[in-house]
Amino acid sequence: MSQPAARPAPIPPAFRYDTAHVEWTDFFTPGTYYRILNVDLASRTADMLVKFAPNSQCMYHRHACCTTTLVLEGELRVREQVDGGEVLKVKPAGSYSRGGDGEVHIEGSGDEDAIIFFAMKTDGDVIYELLNEDLSLRRAVTVEDFHRDWQRHWPGEQD
Repeated sequence: MSQPAARPAPIPPAFRYDTAHVEWTDFFTPGTYYRILNVDLASRTADMLVKFAPNSQCMYHRHACCTTTLVLEGELRVREQVDGGEVLKVKPAGSYSRGGDGEVHIEGSGDEDAIIFFAMKTDGDVIYELLNEDLSLRRAVTVEDFHRDWQRHWPGEQD
C-alpha cells in the first residue's frame, strides 16, 4: 500500500508593518515626515521611520555615519552624487542596505507613499549633514539633535 503524498507546509501570510497609527511629525521638506523610535546617547545611535508622500523627497545630505536602511512600504528612490554626476537607485519594499558613510544624495518616493526604517550609529556626534543645492554645508545633525526631538515630540518614551 502506498503512502499518500505529503502536503506542503502552509505558507504563512506575508508580514506587513502596520503604520496606520504611527504618530508622524513634519521633517525637513514638504511631504516628508518622521517618527523617532529610539535614541541612545551612550552608544551614539538613533533609529527612526521616515515617510515620503508620493513623489516627494528630502534635501541633499551627506551621511556621516553607518546607516542601516529597510524599505517597509513603497519604494525608496536615491539620487546619489557620484563623480560629479547623479545616479538613481530604486529600492523596492523589502530592500535592506547598510553603509552610507560619506554618501551624498537625496532620498524620496515613487508614485506611492514610501516608509523607510533607518538605524544610524556614529562614532562621534554627527549623524548626517544637510547640504545646500551647491552641496555646501547647511547644518550638521547630531545624536543630541535626535534626542532633543525625541523628548519634545514623543515625551515619556525614553528609557
